[in-house]
Amino acid sequence: MSSTTSYRLSGIALISGSLFSIIYYLTQTLLNGNDLATLTSPLSLISSIIGIIGSILVLLGLPGMYTRQAGRAGMLGLLGFLFIWYVTLFQGVLIPFTTVTFIPLLAAHLLSAQFAITPPSTWTAFSLVSMVGEVLGILLLAIATLRARVFPRWIGWLLIATLVVGFVNFVPFFPEALQSLPGIIGSAAIIGFGYALLAPQRQEAMQAVASNTEVGARA
Repeated sequence: MSSTTSYRLSGIALISGSLFSIIYYLTQTLLNGNDLATLTSPLSLISSIIGIIGSILVLLGLPGMYTRQAGRAGMLGLLGFLFIWYVTLFQGVLIPFTTVTFIPLLAAHLLSAQFAITPPSTWTAFSLVSMVGEVLGILLLAIATLRARVFPRWIGWLLIATLVVGFVNFVPFFPEALQSLPGIIGSAAIIGFGYALLAPQRQEAMQAVASNTEVGARA
């Protein structure tokens, strides 16, 4: 398989996976609360399945994104990629998977609602790594993307916007209906990566024109 074909397949995976993820975020805004009835509702189960499918597709496409700019992104790009990959696996696959499998199973055995929806204590360390990794991963990947100039710069700025909106998300008066906005913006950035991977030759041509323009301006 040629590198061009691999990049295009990665691009398709990133775009389709991100679209699934956006649907997941939007349906999550329709679910009010984390009580057992909400988590076991048909909408919650369908939403979680959509989220799992989207995250798996993104996981398959992320290595292509990293490889495309690995030579110029350096260690920042590698760390950003690893953090984002882990966060996507934990938050996008494992957590929704429990909603589809374990929580309905525990509820069927008439266990207490609090017991059914409370994550096991062994998850605490993984959750902390996920929260820290989400911030560091987005930040490092944004910086690496802006510095590498392999992908359009607006993708890097969109990643930074994801962080900014994510921090604003913790402000008390931030509308609850917009709680999923950071995830949607982040998914839009991933779609940008995917779109650029679909036409690597065109992207290289754009970079060459930009480089020539910069050289001419300096001269």
